Amino acid sequence: MAAPTKDDDDLNLAEITARVILGGIFIWAGIAKLINLDGFVESVSNFEIAPFNSAPWDMWLGYMLPAFELIAGSCLILGILYRGAIVSVGLLSFGFLGAIISVHHRGLNIECGCFGKALTFNNYYLHMGILGVMCMLAIYLVVNEFKKTTNDS
Repeated sequence: MAAPTKDDDDLNLAEITARVILGGIFIWAGIAKLINLDGFVESVSNFEIAPFNSAPWDMWLGYMLPAFELIAGSCLILGILYRGAIVSVGLLSFGFLGAIISVHHRGLNIECGCFGKALTFNNYYLHMGILGVMCMLAIYLVVNEFKKTTNDS
């Protein structure tokens, strides 16, 4: 086994930074939603995306998503069930981006509830940009993990 190089250290720092940023965002979002679950359930139905725009599906997603975000974000940062955490935050990021694009395209003016009352987005383009960065971080982590896997075999 070769000794670690400066490039390995830089890659590890970049990976750790991406994990902490993305995981931290998901932990923050999960906690913010848990503070006002009923408000978040209402936000879910405001997206008008079937089947989550009516009971019981809006409640199911509204109550389950914050806990899942907390678990996925924590696992990503801690490296527990790491591959599952990468896939989870990646799929969630792309799903959130798709939902915001859909709402914007349909001309709905809603508050997404992403961060509860702690943060609101008044600009869909800023919101889409932030979600785009989150998607890019998730892609980076997936590619990085794939490279590690193929280099080990």
